[in-house]
Amino acid sequence: MIRTLTALAALSLAAGASAAEAPDFVRDGRAGFVVSHIAYALGPDAEQAGTCPRGMTRNYHEIYAATPEGRRRPGESDEAYQERLDAGARRLASGPGGESYCLHPELAPPDPWYRTVERSDVPVPGIDLDGRADPDDFPSPEGEPGVDNQFYRAVGCNRSYQSSGSSNRFNISMLTGSWGILFLLEGVDDLREDPEVRVHFYANGDPIRLSPKREPLAYASYAPKREPRFHAVANGRIEGGMLRTEPVDMLFQNEVNSMYLDRPLRDGRLVAEIGSDGRLQGFLAGYTPVEEMYDMQFGYRDGRTRKGELAPERLRLHTAFGAAFVLGHTCHGAWQALHRLADGHPDPDGRFTTISTQYRIEAIPAFVIPPEEVAP
Repeated sequence: MIRTLTALAALSLAAGASAAEAPDFVRDGRAGFVVSHIAYALGPDAEQAGTCPRGMTRNYHEIYAATPEGRRRPGESDEAYQERLDAGARRLASGPGGESYCLHPELAPPDPWYRTVERSDVPVPGIDLDGRADPDDFPSPEGEPGVDNQFYRAVGCNRSYQSSGSSNRFNISMLTGSWGILFLLEGVDDLREDPEVRVHFYANGDPIRLSPKREPLAYASYAPKREPRFHAVANGRIEGGMLRTEPVDMLFQNEVNSMYLDRPLRDGRLVAEIGSDGRLQGFLAGYTPVEEMYDMQFGYRDGRTRKGELAPERLRLHTAFGAAFVLGHTCHGAWQALHRLADGHPDPDGRFTTISTQYRIEAIPAFVIPPEEVAP
């Protein structure tokens, strides 16, 4: 409780200040950060780099429209044609028994229209996760080999994952207060050079504090979510202002259409530069279990309400099918691509169960109150 009051007092002194104006924020060997921006680290747009020579992924409506049955009939009104397209698309998204391929992608036949990135020589941001350069790895923009980013390969031919698309803007829901991420460094002697620090990763239990211009505020106080599953800790080091952590499994949250899902990262690690203004920029990277990645980006099968109950099936189904239409993919095509391109954590039969995933992150100084010091 004493530390809580200390953090609040420091907050009152720093209210409204930018990270560049604020004083040293290391207190008793601790330095806290709140993530102010996060997005998937993706490669160049397909049109720019020629990464999708067979074209872009199609959604159910586009696939049906290309069939003889789906072509527009002479004299057919816009309304009638759209109604027929919708019906045809729903048939393509359903099994013979009426089961939805969005909720049951494992029942669907192969999708020949789902496209993935075929080249490996294009520069893709991220870090080397396994210490080797495999044939399906990418070079970094700086020319370093071995970037593990199979998630980009899986979605790089989807229109919504291009720079003008909307699938990489989940950061917006974070800024509305639905979820957040905290880092807390302990044992800090120097933010430029420190051979041994402890780094705690937390799901944020508080809405992110924003300025009147809707920009994240530095030096706000935050408490992590209480559930231990949202807590992880790793050993790390700081070299030349670059923070690097050892791999650790971590878990955060994701929110889509008022549904909450888990955002897990296995063997996750943080590689980020700590600037002179206290701002942290770099990568949070690791391996996402394929089924969870499908759920939080495409299928929403495990979407839950704020109370933790499974969301109504109608909401989950309509969200997944609507997203497929708007964002330009098929549910089962995405599920198949994620499984085909998975590259981590093989099961006993040798099948990979996770897919390498890289996030670009920025974080600003914050007063992070350890869970054990938060008053009930």
